[in-house]
Amino acid sequence: MADTEPDDGESDFSGRHSEPNFGPQLRDWAEGMCESTASLRALRAESVKQADRLRGKAGEPVSERESGSVASKYLLSASKALENISRDFGSVDSPASFPDAERLRTGYVREIDRVGPEVRKLSDTDGLSARERIGRAERVTSLVAAIKEPSPSLEELAQTDGAFETASNSPGCVAVRMAERKRSEPAPPPLPAADGTSVAACADGACEVRVTKPVTHIKVRDLTLDVDRKETKVTVRHSYPSGGAVRVNLSGEGARGTFGRGGGTTVTVELKGMNKGNAVLGITSSS
Repeated sequence: MADTEPDDGESDFSGRHSEPNFGPQLRDWAEGMCESTASLRALRAESVKQADRLRGKAGEPVSERESGSVASKYLLSASKALENISRDFGSVDSPASFPDAERLRTGYVREIDRVGPEVRKLSDTDGLSARERIGRAERVTSLVAAIKEPSPSLEELAQTDGAFETASNSPGCVAVRMAERKRSEPAPPPLPAADGTSVAACADGACEVRVTKPVTHIKVRDLTLDVDRKETKVTVRHSYPSGGAVRVNLSGEGARGTFGRGGGTTVTVELKGMNKGNAVLGITSSS
């Protein structure tokens, strides 16, 4: 079988094992590599998502100011993520009897460290305009996309070497793949709501809106509701000007919460339905 030659000029990958020679060291190496490569794939996916959002391709129009804020947060998170991923790869202990394992690990470290310094430099956005921050974020998304996966990858090694195949199917690697598949499941379709996602429709005291963001502020007549949406429940909170607050957890279809002031507006919020990423609230009010 011909050896695979890496693009970076390193010596040929070798040391194929015709029979499975699996042990704890190779298992631990594989699980560390599975976790680290999954983190890198997650960063790439997030970078693609943020690039689309910054370029107005995410389906939600945003102002330059909002895009600048998104860019700043992404730059910091991407820089930190790359540092963590590089450290994770660096902490993986490769078994000496498997030179391909060490070549793969160092290949990832070399690629990440190739772009890391520039990403760290670009993440410093103090004093920059929104347009400048957006430009830096777009550059970082390109840098992340340009990180090359060393060859042969763990998946390719597993196809030609029984020991790597066994290692790649260790409990830790299987758990990582299952978690990735779960995250990549398509989002359910939006639930119908009379007023769509327009929370402005609630200002007059009656609306039915779909909440998609983790945190949403809804103005209902003279009250403001803070809505915290999670996968299994919606928390609605109202803070009083004089101090104190009322918080209600809505965790099932038809669940209701009432907010108000003595002699003033009373607002009732009903959870009409929810799924992953969506919650529909029916809001009514009375004086």
